[in-house]
Amino acid sequence: MAPFALNGSFSNLALEEIEVFFGEDHIWAEFQNNGDSLAFAARWAAFSRASVGPTLATSLDPGEGRAAEFMRRLEARMAARLSSEPQSTLIPLVKMVLVKESSGRPLDSGL
Repeated sequence: MAPFALNGSFSNLALEEIEVFFGEDHIWAEFQNNGDSLAFAARWAAFSRASVGPTLATSLDPGEGRAAEFMRRLEARMAARLSSEPQSTLIPLVKMVLVKESSGRPLDSGL
């Protein structure tokens, strides 16, 4: 909420509503049903590779092909670690409603 703290608006956007909640760890629920720690670890590692791997790899030189190797190692090592000690994960999520403003007044979306 920091960008909106001073006057409730930032860069022609106003924060109308915000809700923080925890999402269900579906991968953990599946593990509890089948007890397959390798599948549990593989799913979390693949999810992490897809969701945060590219951001982590941005600091690597793209011309050297290191990003692909970094992501492969990240996924493999994460899977190895998670399979040895499966744990449930708290997944914080945020629902935000932003309103675009024009000249200090909210725009009518026409809906």
